Amino acid sequence: MKHKTIALVGQPNAGKSTLFNVLSDIKTSTSNFAGTTVRLKETLIDIYGETFHLIDLPGVYSLNPADPAEIVTFDYLMTEDVELIINVVDANLLARSLELTVELVELGFPMVIALNMQDESERHGVKIDYIALEELLNIPVVPTTALFGKGIKQLIDKCYDTTQEEIRRPHTLEYTYHLEVGIKQLEEKIHSEFKNLKGDQRFYAIKSIENPELVPAQLLKSVSALRNKIADECVKEHRKDTFESISYERHHLAMSISHKISTLQPRKTRDFFEKMDDYLLHPIGGYFFMLLFFFLYFFLIFSFGNLISMAIEPPLRAIGTLYTPLEGYNTFLWYTVDGAFQGIFGGIGIVLPYFIPLLFLTAVFEETGYLARIAFLLDGIFHKIGLHGKSVVPFIMGFGCTVPAIYATRIIENPRDRVVTAILLNFIPCSARISVIFALAAAFTGPFWAAAVFFFVVLVLAVVGKLLSLTMSKPTGLILEIPTLKNPSINIAVVKTWIKLREFLRTAMPFLLAGSMVLGWIQYFQLTKYFDKAFSPVVHSLLGLPEKLGTTLVFGFLRKELIVVMAGQALGTTSLAQLPLSHSQVIVFLIFITLYIPCLSTFVVFWKEFGAKTVLIATVLSILVATISAFLFKIILNI
Repeated sequence: MKHKTIALVGQPNAGKSTLFNVLSDIKTSTSNFAGTTVRLKETLIDIYGETFHLIDLPGVYSLNPADPAEIVTFDYLMTEDVELIINVVDANLLARSLELTVELVELGFPMVIALNMQDESERHGVKIDYIALEELLNIPVVPTTALFGKGIKQLIDKCYDTTQEEIRRPHTLEYTYHLEVGIKQLEEKIHSEFKNLKGDQRFYAIKSIENPELVPAQLLKSVSALRNKIADECVKEHRKDTFESISYERHHLAMSISHKISTLQPRKTRDFFEKMDDYLLHPIGGYFFMLLFFFLYFFLIFSFGNLISMAIEPPLRAIGTLYTPLEGYNTFLWYTVDGAFQGIFGGIGIVLPYFIPLLFLTAVFEETGYLARIAFLLDGIFHKIGLHGKSVVPFIMGFGCTVPAIYATRIIENPRDRVVTAILLNFIPCSARISVIFALAAAFTGPFWAAAVFFFVVLVLAVVGKLLSLTMSKPTGLILEIPTLKNPSINIAVVKTWIKLREFLRTAMPFLLAGSMVLGWIQYFQLTKYFDKAFSPVVHSLLGLPEKLGTTLVFGFLRKELIVVMAGQALGTTSLAQLPLSHSQVIVFLIFITLYIPCLSTFVVFWKEFGAKTVLIATVLSILVATISAFLFKIILNI
């Protein structure tokens, strides 16, 4: 059964996804960070006994798509049946938001405006007369605060009424006289020849002047002579190209409407969050607070991660002893069950303890709007390696777990920047690799070399990032909206944590389980010696490490923590401190295992997100960089 579709359309960070969460039973991930909704979110909702298909379209600044997210929204509106648009307007950025509203009015679909975050705009001293806006446009307008569910009942009522009544035609928002004459001529011609267009003839008339590539080829061919005449007159009159002229007209209309419905109320004091921005975005002091943030971020992740790990590991290890009798009964079955259990133990006992606080804290900081400020501060530094500030979010998450970090690259709209960021994520030590670094450093080298490893990782990121950028197209500039600072919603942070956790469990865990069983079979069939021989040219001949450490790299692909366990087993010791390795060999081994390919779950997620070709390039590059780096350390330390 086909249901009526209600589409949420608005500019990035206007609050669409938060509104979607409030309206629907199925919750989706939201962020106080422009551009995070890059995929369609949809569900069915019930309004007074009638079922509607609710869809959250990616944020767009206009219906002239300039990036993949905007193309998705434009194509959906142009090809799918949409009975109602909820235009989510950010009251804090009213004039800019209304530019999209003007364009949606031209499109001619039934529409309701959700004037979101009006309470914040009033706190900033701007009072908006939403009734006047409704009268100017002849479109229902409902003030909302989606974060706290304010105005939702009224919005639902307006949406339901609009879908039940005859289509209310919005008032025509007229352009400059000479342009309006041309638009009217095009409208008449389109109306006479094309009866079954999606949307209003005025929309196609304006688009044929502004951006003819978006107009159906048959329609454009029919009106091309008239369109070219009007375009030439527009260029002569405005001394600008037609795209810029139409954009100016729309901007002027939005500014005019904003001026008519807004009243500036003088404030005696600035609020707390505005004062905080003076410090957080300060050209010098901002970096101090950023470093303080990173310290607090990692301290809380590892503190809570250790507590969760201490609570989870004992019962998991107890469960692991339950199948011990299988070893004497059926060895193959024991290796199969043990392999599966090791996969479960790796996912639940090792990754999740750090994964959960990492997801929750990241969600909280996203909600506050502070991550956008970090991206702004780091943009200049990141440009030197061919990226921009948005890459900082995946990089931060990568220190906890590379899996959510790969997912976090979705906030980067430009495909080139997203691929480079994802490839570089392979070199950032996750919590599992960090635990290996600290374990070996504590047993052999002390904290200095642990710090040296992290410093070298930063150097690798800079060098590899720069080299990748030289082989690819130039990076795009950062156009980043700095959202208003606000108190985070703990409920939303919990929901976002659960969504991403569920996605990890569904996506990575089955493959982790299967991979673990395969490695169990490798042990059963005593194939480890072949892996030692296969890795010997690199591990032994090139890096000067014991040949038997080759097998540990295979198990490290499953779980990085297994490197420590398997190293002891391979070299016949029960204690890290007893490993027959010199200090220089430990450092070389540390460098290699820090930089070589990440774990199986990361590999799988990387494959699903970017495809086989990209994951192959990333894998070869990480092995190459790890080998060269470890070899250089071997030479330097020997000297």
